[in-house]
Amino acid sequence: MSISKLALDASSQDYMNKKSVTYPVLKLKRGGVFMYLIGIDISKYKHDCFIATEAGIPIKAFSFDNNRLGFDLLLETLKSLDQSQEIRIGLESTGHYGSNLKQFITTSGYTYLEFNPYLTHMFSKALSLRKTKTDKVDAKTISSMLGSVDYKTLHTKFYHINELKQLVRYRHVQMMNRSKALIEITNILDRIFPEFKPFFNERLAGTAIFILKKFKSVARISKLSTKDYEAIRSYSKGKISYVRVQKLKSLASSSVGYETKSDLLLLKHSIKHYEDLSDTLECVDEEIISLMKDIPQTLTSIPGVNLISAAIIIAELGDFKNFTNPAQIISFAGLDTSVSQSGTMETRGHLVKRGSGLLRMTIWQITFSSLRLNPTLYDYYLKKRSEGKHHKVAMVHCARKMIRVIYYLGVNQLTFDHSQFK
Repeated sequence: MSISKLALDASSQDYMNKKSVTYPVLKLKRGGVFMYLIGIDISKYKHDCFIATEAGIPIKAFSFDNNRLGFDLLLETLKSLDQSQEIRIGLESTGHYGSNLKQFITTSGYTYLEFNPYLTHMFSKALSLRKTKTDKVDAKTISSMLGSVDYKTLHTKFYHINELKQLVRYRHVQMMNRSKALIEITNILDRIFPEFKPFFNERLAGTAIFILKKFKSVARISKLSTKDYEAIRSYSKGKISYVRVQKLKSLASSSVGYETKSDLLLLKHSIKHYEDLSDTLECVDEEIISLMKDIPQTLTSIPGVNLISAAIIIAELGDFKNFTNPAQIISFAGLDTSVSQSGTMETRGHLVKRGSGLLRMTIWQITFSSLRLNPTLYDYYLKKRSEGKHHKVAMVHCARKMIRVIYYLGVNQLTFDHSQFK
């Protein structure tokens, strides 16, 4: 029986039962082409590592803790390998749990490749019919995947890109929380003063929030004085007239809402929660803008793309050169359609909507904005509509075109020109 067969048989039993296993390895001739495939499964407190050759011969499997001793053990293992040969390291994209490890790998002089967990799952299913999923099996699966993909390494030496990613994702979460806070305020107003939000055209913006915070109750709003009007006019910078204030006062006097102490208490704290989130978002935006000063980019030259949108795109994509073509970014953003083919029949379904939801949402938003500012893109939208495309389908085509332009500018670091949309 060959060494390869012996090693693989050992891996199927020993690897699952022991914390650390070392396998016999072929000695290579100096100068021979050889590659180490290192799969690491990341978890909160410990990580599992599986090392094999490109031929699938296992070398070592072990677990190491998510601390300095564990990281040193990993580095010692990496240094014990033949440094003249190619060393590939693969990880699953697991959010913040792997941030420190990825930084450690890079500062130690190695590179790594991140895999989408869904791809790892599907690859594992293709290898075996058995439903076996453990951290050790996942590490072995990642190692196997490294031998069958184009190894485009990721580096964290540009740490401000990773910092930017953390900020834009945190910003997105807080934006969602602020939207929920507005919904809470709306629900309370529907009970105590249902006429209030329609008076402000269904929008709870700065002046509306100011009135609710300052006057606190419907009864108090129904008794607005000239002095109160001056305070409202000053805050709104003259946008709210005396006539409008009198109309709001009249609506409060005849409101069909029913005011309770509990609702007033909830309204008070919901407004405070909303304002706290707004302050947080303001601070985060300032930090994002500060970081963007150190990142060369030309995306803001595209009509409809502001600095925050550009920051989200750069944070989610990283180095544009990691993508071979814009179709990969379209797929990463989940803006490609599912395809089902059997024989001569082929059908296309809905958007896949996998990958980065934040990137997809941002591309969608800037496409809407750019339609009003970019005549060439709007003509493209009309062309798709004239072909019988539904509005949303035409918008998807425009979003894909936007991605192609973003990719072209990002790779070549060029300033936007309207001819690029043709």
